Amino acid sequence: MLEIKNISKTYGYGRRKKKALDNVSFTVSEGKVCGLLGRNGAGKSTLIKIMASMVTQDDGEILLNGKEIIGKNAQRTNEIGFMIESPSFYKDLSGKDNLKTFAILYGNVTDEDIANVLKKVGIFDHADRVVSDYSLGMKQRLYFAYALMAKPKVLVLDEPFNGIDPISIEDFKIIIEEMAKKGTTILISGHVLRELESVLDEFVIIDGGKLIYACDAAHGVDLTKVFLSKVPRSGDVL
Repeated sequence: MLEIKNISKTYGYGRRKKKALDNVSFTVSEGKVCGLLGRNGAGKSTLIKIMASMVTQDDGEILLNGKEIIGKNAQRTNEIGFMIESPSFYKDLSGKDNLKTFAILYGNVTDEDIANVLKKVGIFDHADRVVSDYSLGMKQRLYFAYALMAKPKVLVLDEPFNGIDPISIEDFKIIIEEMAKKGTTILISGHVLRELESVLDEFVIIDGGKLIYACDAAHGVDLTKVFLSKVPRSGDVL
């Protein structure tokens, strides 16, 4: 189980001070796909960056199966795979060599593991091409392979469908569903709600840095309708 507990984060000073996250708490059960929804600037990316240790929270902690992985008493873990923002790789290296380079961060990834994830995301036949020759969709697939490389127990995907074609979107959905069935806990953010509807088991909505709605039964729910009913157009939190 993934537990987000009382996460708060403030940026800036004085009059420019802004609370990006205000005491956000929710849980995602093992093997579930949870949508992290909100308009631009709602706090989604800040939360994801905190999970990836790219940003330090002011308060709160994040736990994985009861173990604190983000917080004052955190224990380092390689059990979370991330796909955050636009893919960034060494352009003069091949896709395969990029993954080999980043595999050092995990420490337990074999060449066979790398080959398997490249096959899973559909770019094994292009693994020896330099990344500078990759299309945006191929870079997204390579980034997804990176997120899967260490066989994570938790997968955090920030806008994974951004800039990819319909076939790639369906391929990604299949992988997400397969991993969830095998027990991987998945947190996924996105703005194209119709693409998310078919894969989500549950979802939360953040607005103005606060959790304003949570649903633990997302199947058959019209995400767009719920989102528009819960997020005020004025920008004021409900």
